[in-house]
Amino acid sequence: MSTTEQAVKIETGSYGIDTVHSQIGFEVKHLGISTFRGSFSGFEGNITVGDEGIVAIEGSIETASVDVPEKQLIGHLQSADFFDVENHPKGTFVSTGVSKVDGETYEVTGDLTLRGVTNQVTLKVEVEGAGTGMDGSSVLSLKADGEVNRNDYGISWGATLDSGAAVVGEKVRLVLTVEAVKAGE
Repeated sequence: MSTTEQAVKIETGSYGIDTVHSQIGFEVKHLGISTFRGSFSGFEGNITVGDEGIVAIEGSIETASVDVPEKQLIGHLQSADFFDVENHPKGTFVSTGVSKVDGETYEVTGDLTLRGVTNQVTLKVEVEGAGTGMDGSSVLSLKADGEVNRNDYGISWGATLDSGAAVVGEKVRLVLTVEAVKAGE
């Protein structure tokens, strides 16, 4: 077995998300034909690693930090039609269960809260790597994705084209790439 096929060894402990080297994003169908992407610039989180690997993940986003290429659209996404940032400034995820699928892949189930509504979601989480940072600290990299229905969170704004296609799809793919640094290092 080559070293690239061996499971990544992660040091146990608590890891804080490095916001400079991480992205929290989403993808949704637009006009039924293309994929529209956005992200959040304000977020934080922690990953807990035990002897058997990842055991817990939690994080939050600042909903007002939603970012998309069209600046006028940001205001609409911040409005009550979508994230309602005035009344719901944060979204949170707290894992309730972690199952190891194989050496580097996990299914992480947890409570996702947006707009004051909490639903269970399962994320596929892959360990991209673990190692030592330039300052000697332990570093962990994860990639995660999952899918939610935005209507389940009261994000139900919509319009339909004459063709019957939705302007904005109901299914939203969550896409995260996270680099985290072990606490205390």
